[in-house]
Amino acid sequence: MKSSLEDFVRIHQREIRSDPVFRVQVQRMCQLLGVDPLASRKGYMAELLGVGDFYCELGIQIIDICVGTRSVNGGLIEMDELRRRLIERRLKGSEPVVEDDIKRAISQLKPLKSGYRIVDFGNRRMVQSVAREMNSDFSTVLTLAQYTNKLTREDIRLAWNWDQDRIHACINDMLCLGIIWVDEPDFEEPEYWVPAFFHAN
Repeated sequence: MKSSLEDFVRIHQREIRSDPVFRVQVQRMCQLLGVDPLASRKGYMAELLGVGDFYCELGIQIIDICVGTRSVNGGLIEMDELRRRLIERRLKGSEPVVEDDIKRAISQLKPLKSGYRIVDFGNRRMVQSVAREMNSDFSTVLTLAQYTNKLTREDIRLAWNWDQDRIHACINDMLCLGIIWVDEPDFEEPEYWVPAFFHAN
């Protein structure tokens, strides 16, 4: 079976490299057959599929984008925004990039223990690029802000019935980490904005 798979990959190698949907399908087929083409960058199947260098290069580009935007978004970037930036950055004629490619490249970064992982807040899929645990209060607040990109302390109190001490602690921690920004208009309650959500609207 493995030799048949290798023959198939060899025959369709150009299509695998150029068509991201087909690439994902072939990789899933490999997984079903117990073949991990990414087990080694120098592995025979990775070489046939042309994915070893592809995911290494993509991982480096992901790190570069995440580090470059960290001071603006607190180490959270929306998956679609990351993909858009990757497409802009890649050379014309490079293999197209889909979300599954980003997931695989991020999984290859785990040995670096640098905190890169995919997290969901409501219907928003984000890439976290800092080595910190996103506690449940942070996740709850981000989920609340997913549609408006902002919230107030009163929004949190009304939605979750938290006491002022819990709200204060959560907001201050998120501000210190750069996950949210504060806008303090004159004579109005401060609004807290999620910079990682800005691009979507």
